[in-house]
Amino acid sequence: MEQWQRRFIKNLFPYSRGRMSIESAFLAKHPHVPRHLYKFRNFSPNHLDALQKGVLWMSSPDKFNDPFDTTVFFDPDRFLVEDMSRAEFIAEVKAIQDATAKGVPFQPKPLVRPIQAKIWREKIYLELLASDTTRNRDKLIEVGEHLIREQARQMRRHMSEQFRNGYSVLSLAGNPTAILMWSHYSDSHRGFCIEYDFGSLPPDDLRRRLCFPVFYRRKRTDATRYMAKRDPAHEFNNLFGQYLCLLKEYDWSYEQEWRIVDAMGAAYANKQIGMPMPSAIILGSRVKPDDEKLMREFCAKNRIRLKRAVEVDGQIELQIQDA
Repeated sequence: MEQWQRRFIKNLFPYSRGRMSIESAFLAKHPHVPRHLYKFRNFSPNHLDALQKGVLWMSSPDKFNDPFDTTVFFDPDRFLVEDMSRAEFIAEVKAIQDATAKGVPFQPKPLVRPIQAKIWREKIYLELLASDTTRNRDKLIEVGEHLIREQARQMRRHMSEQFRNGYSVLSLAGNPTAILMWSHYSDSHRGFCIEYDFGSLPPDDLRRRLCFPVFYRRKRTDATRYMAKRDPAHEFNNLFGQYLCLLKEYDWSYEQEWRIVDAMGAAYANKQIGMPMPSAIILGSRVKPDDEKLMREFCAKNRIRLKRAVEVDGQIELQIQDA
C-alpha cells in the first residue's frame, strides 16, 4: 500500500470518530485520482441507452459478483461490557425483560468498569455455576458458548446484509488494456469501454470527491476495533460502512478499481448517476462490424474520440490506438 493511501485511511477511517480529519483525507487522495477512469460495456440495449443518456447505474453491493464484497467480520468476544457481578447481571436481565414486556427499548447504562465480553463470561460462569459438578459445569459452558458463537455469526450476517443492501456503488477501472476486464465485462472483447476524464473535474465535484481507491487485501479485515467502542454513540466512525465498500480480496487487484460510494440506504441504493461527456470510446479488439459502425456514428455525432484495443502480434498484450 502506498504512503498516501495509508494517510487517506488514517484520516478518513480511524477507529474512533474523534480522530477523523476528513479534509486531510481528501487532500491526500485528490492528487492521486487517475486522470482517466473507465467503464467496460457490451452492446446491449441497456448499455447503449445509458451511453446515449450520459448516465451509469450505481448498484448495491449485494448485486455484485463477489459474495465477499462489503461484508463485515468482527469478534464480539472482544467487545467491551460492564464488569457486572452475578447479582447485577441478574438485575439487568430482569430490566431487559421488563422493558420488552412494556414494548420500550432497553437503555443500558454507560460503562463504568469495562471488560472484554469473553473474559466477563468466563468470570460469571464460575459464579453462576459454582455449585455444579465440574462435568456438568463444562457441559453447560459448552452449550452457552455454542449459542454465543451462533449469535455472533447471525450478527455478522445481518450487519453484512445491511451494508450490502444500503450502499450505492459505481465501479470504475483504472486500466483500459486489462485483458480480463475486456473478457469479463465487455462481451469477450466484442464490446466497448468508456473513457472519462476525471482529471478535468473540479475537486468539489461529487463524482470526484466521492471517488475512492479500492484496497486489495490478502486476508479479511477484522472490524472488531471499529465495533468494540466503549461509547459507540460518540466514538463510532459512521464512515465505517463506506470503508467496507473499498475492501476487496487481492485476486481482484487486476481491476485497478476506483469506486464512487454513496450511503443512500436500501430504498435508493440502485440509481442512475449522471456522468461527464466521455473523453473517448474504446472499441474491443473483436468488435463486430455492425457495432463498430453504430459507435462510429455515435462518436462522430457527439464529437467523441474513437479508439480501439488492438491485440499485439506475438504478445499477450493489448494496445490502445486511434480507430
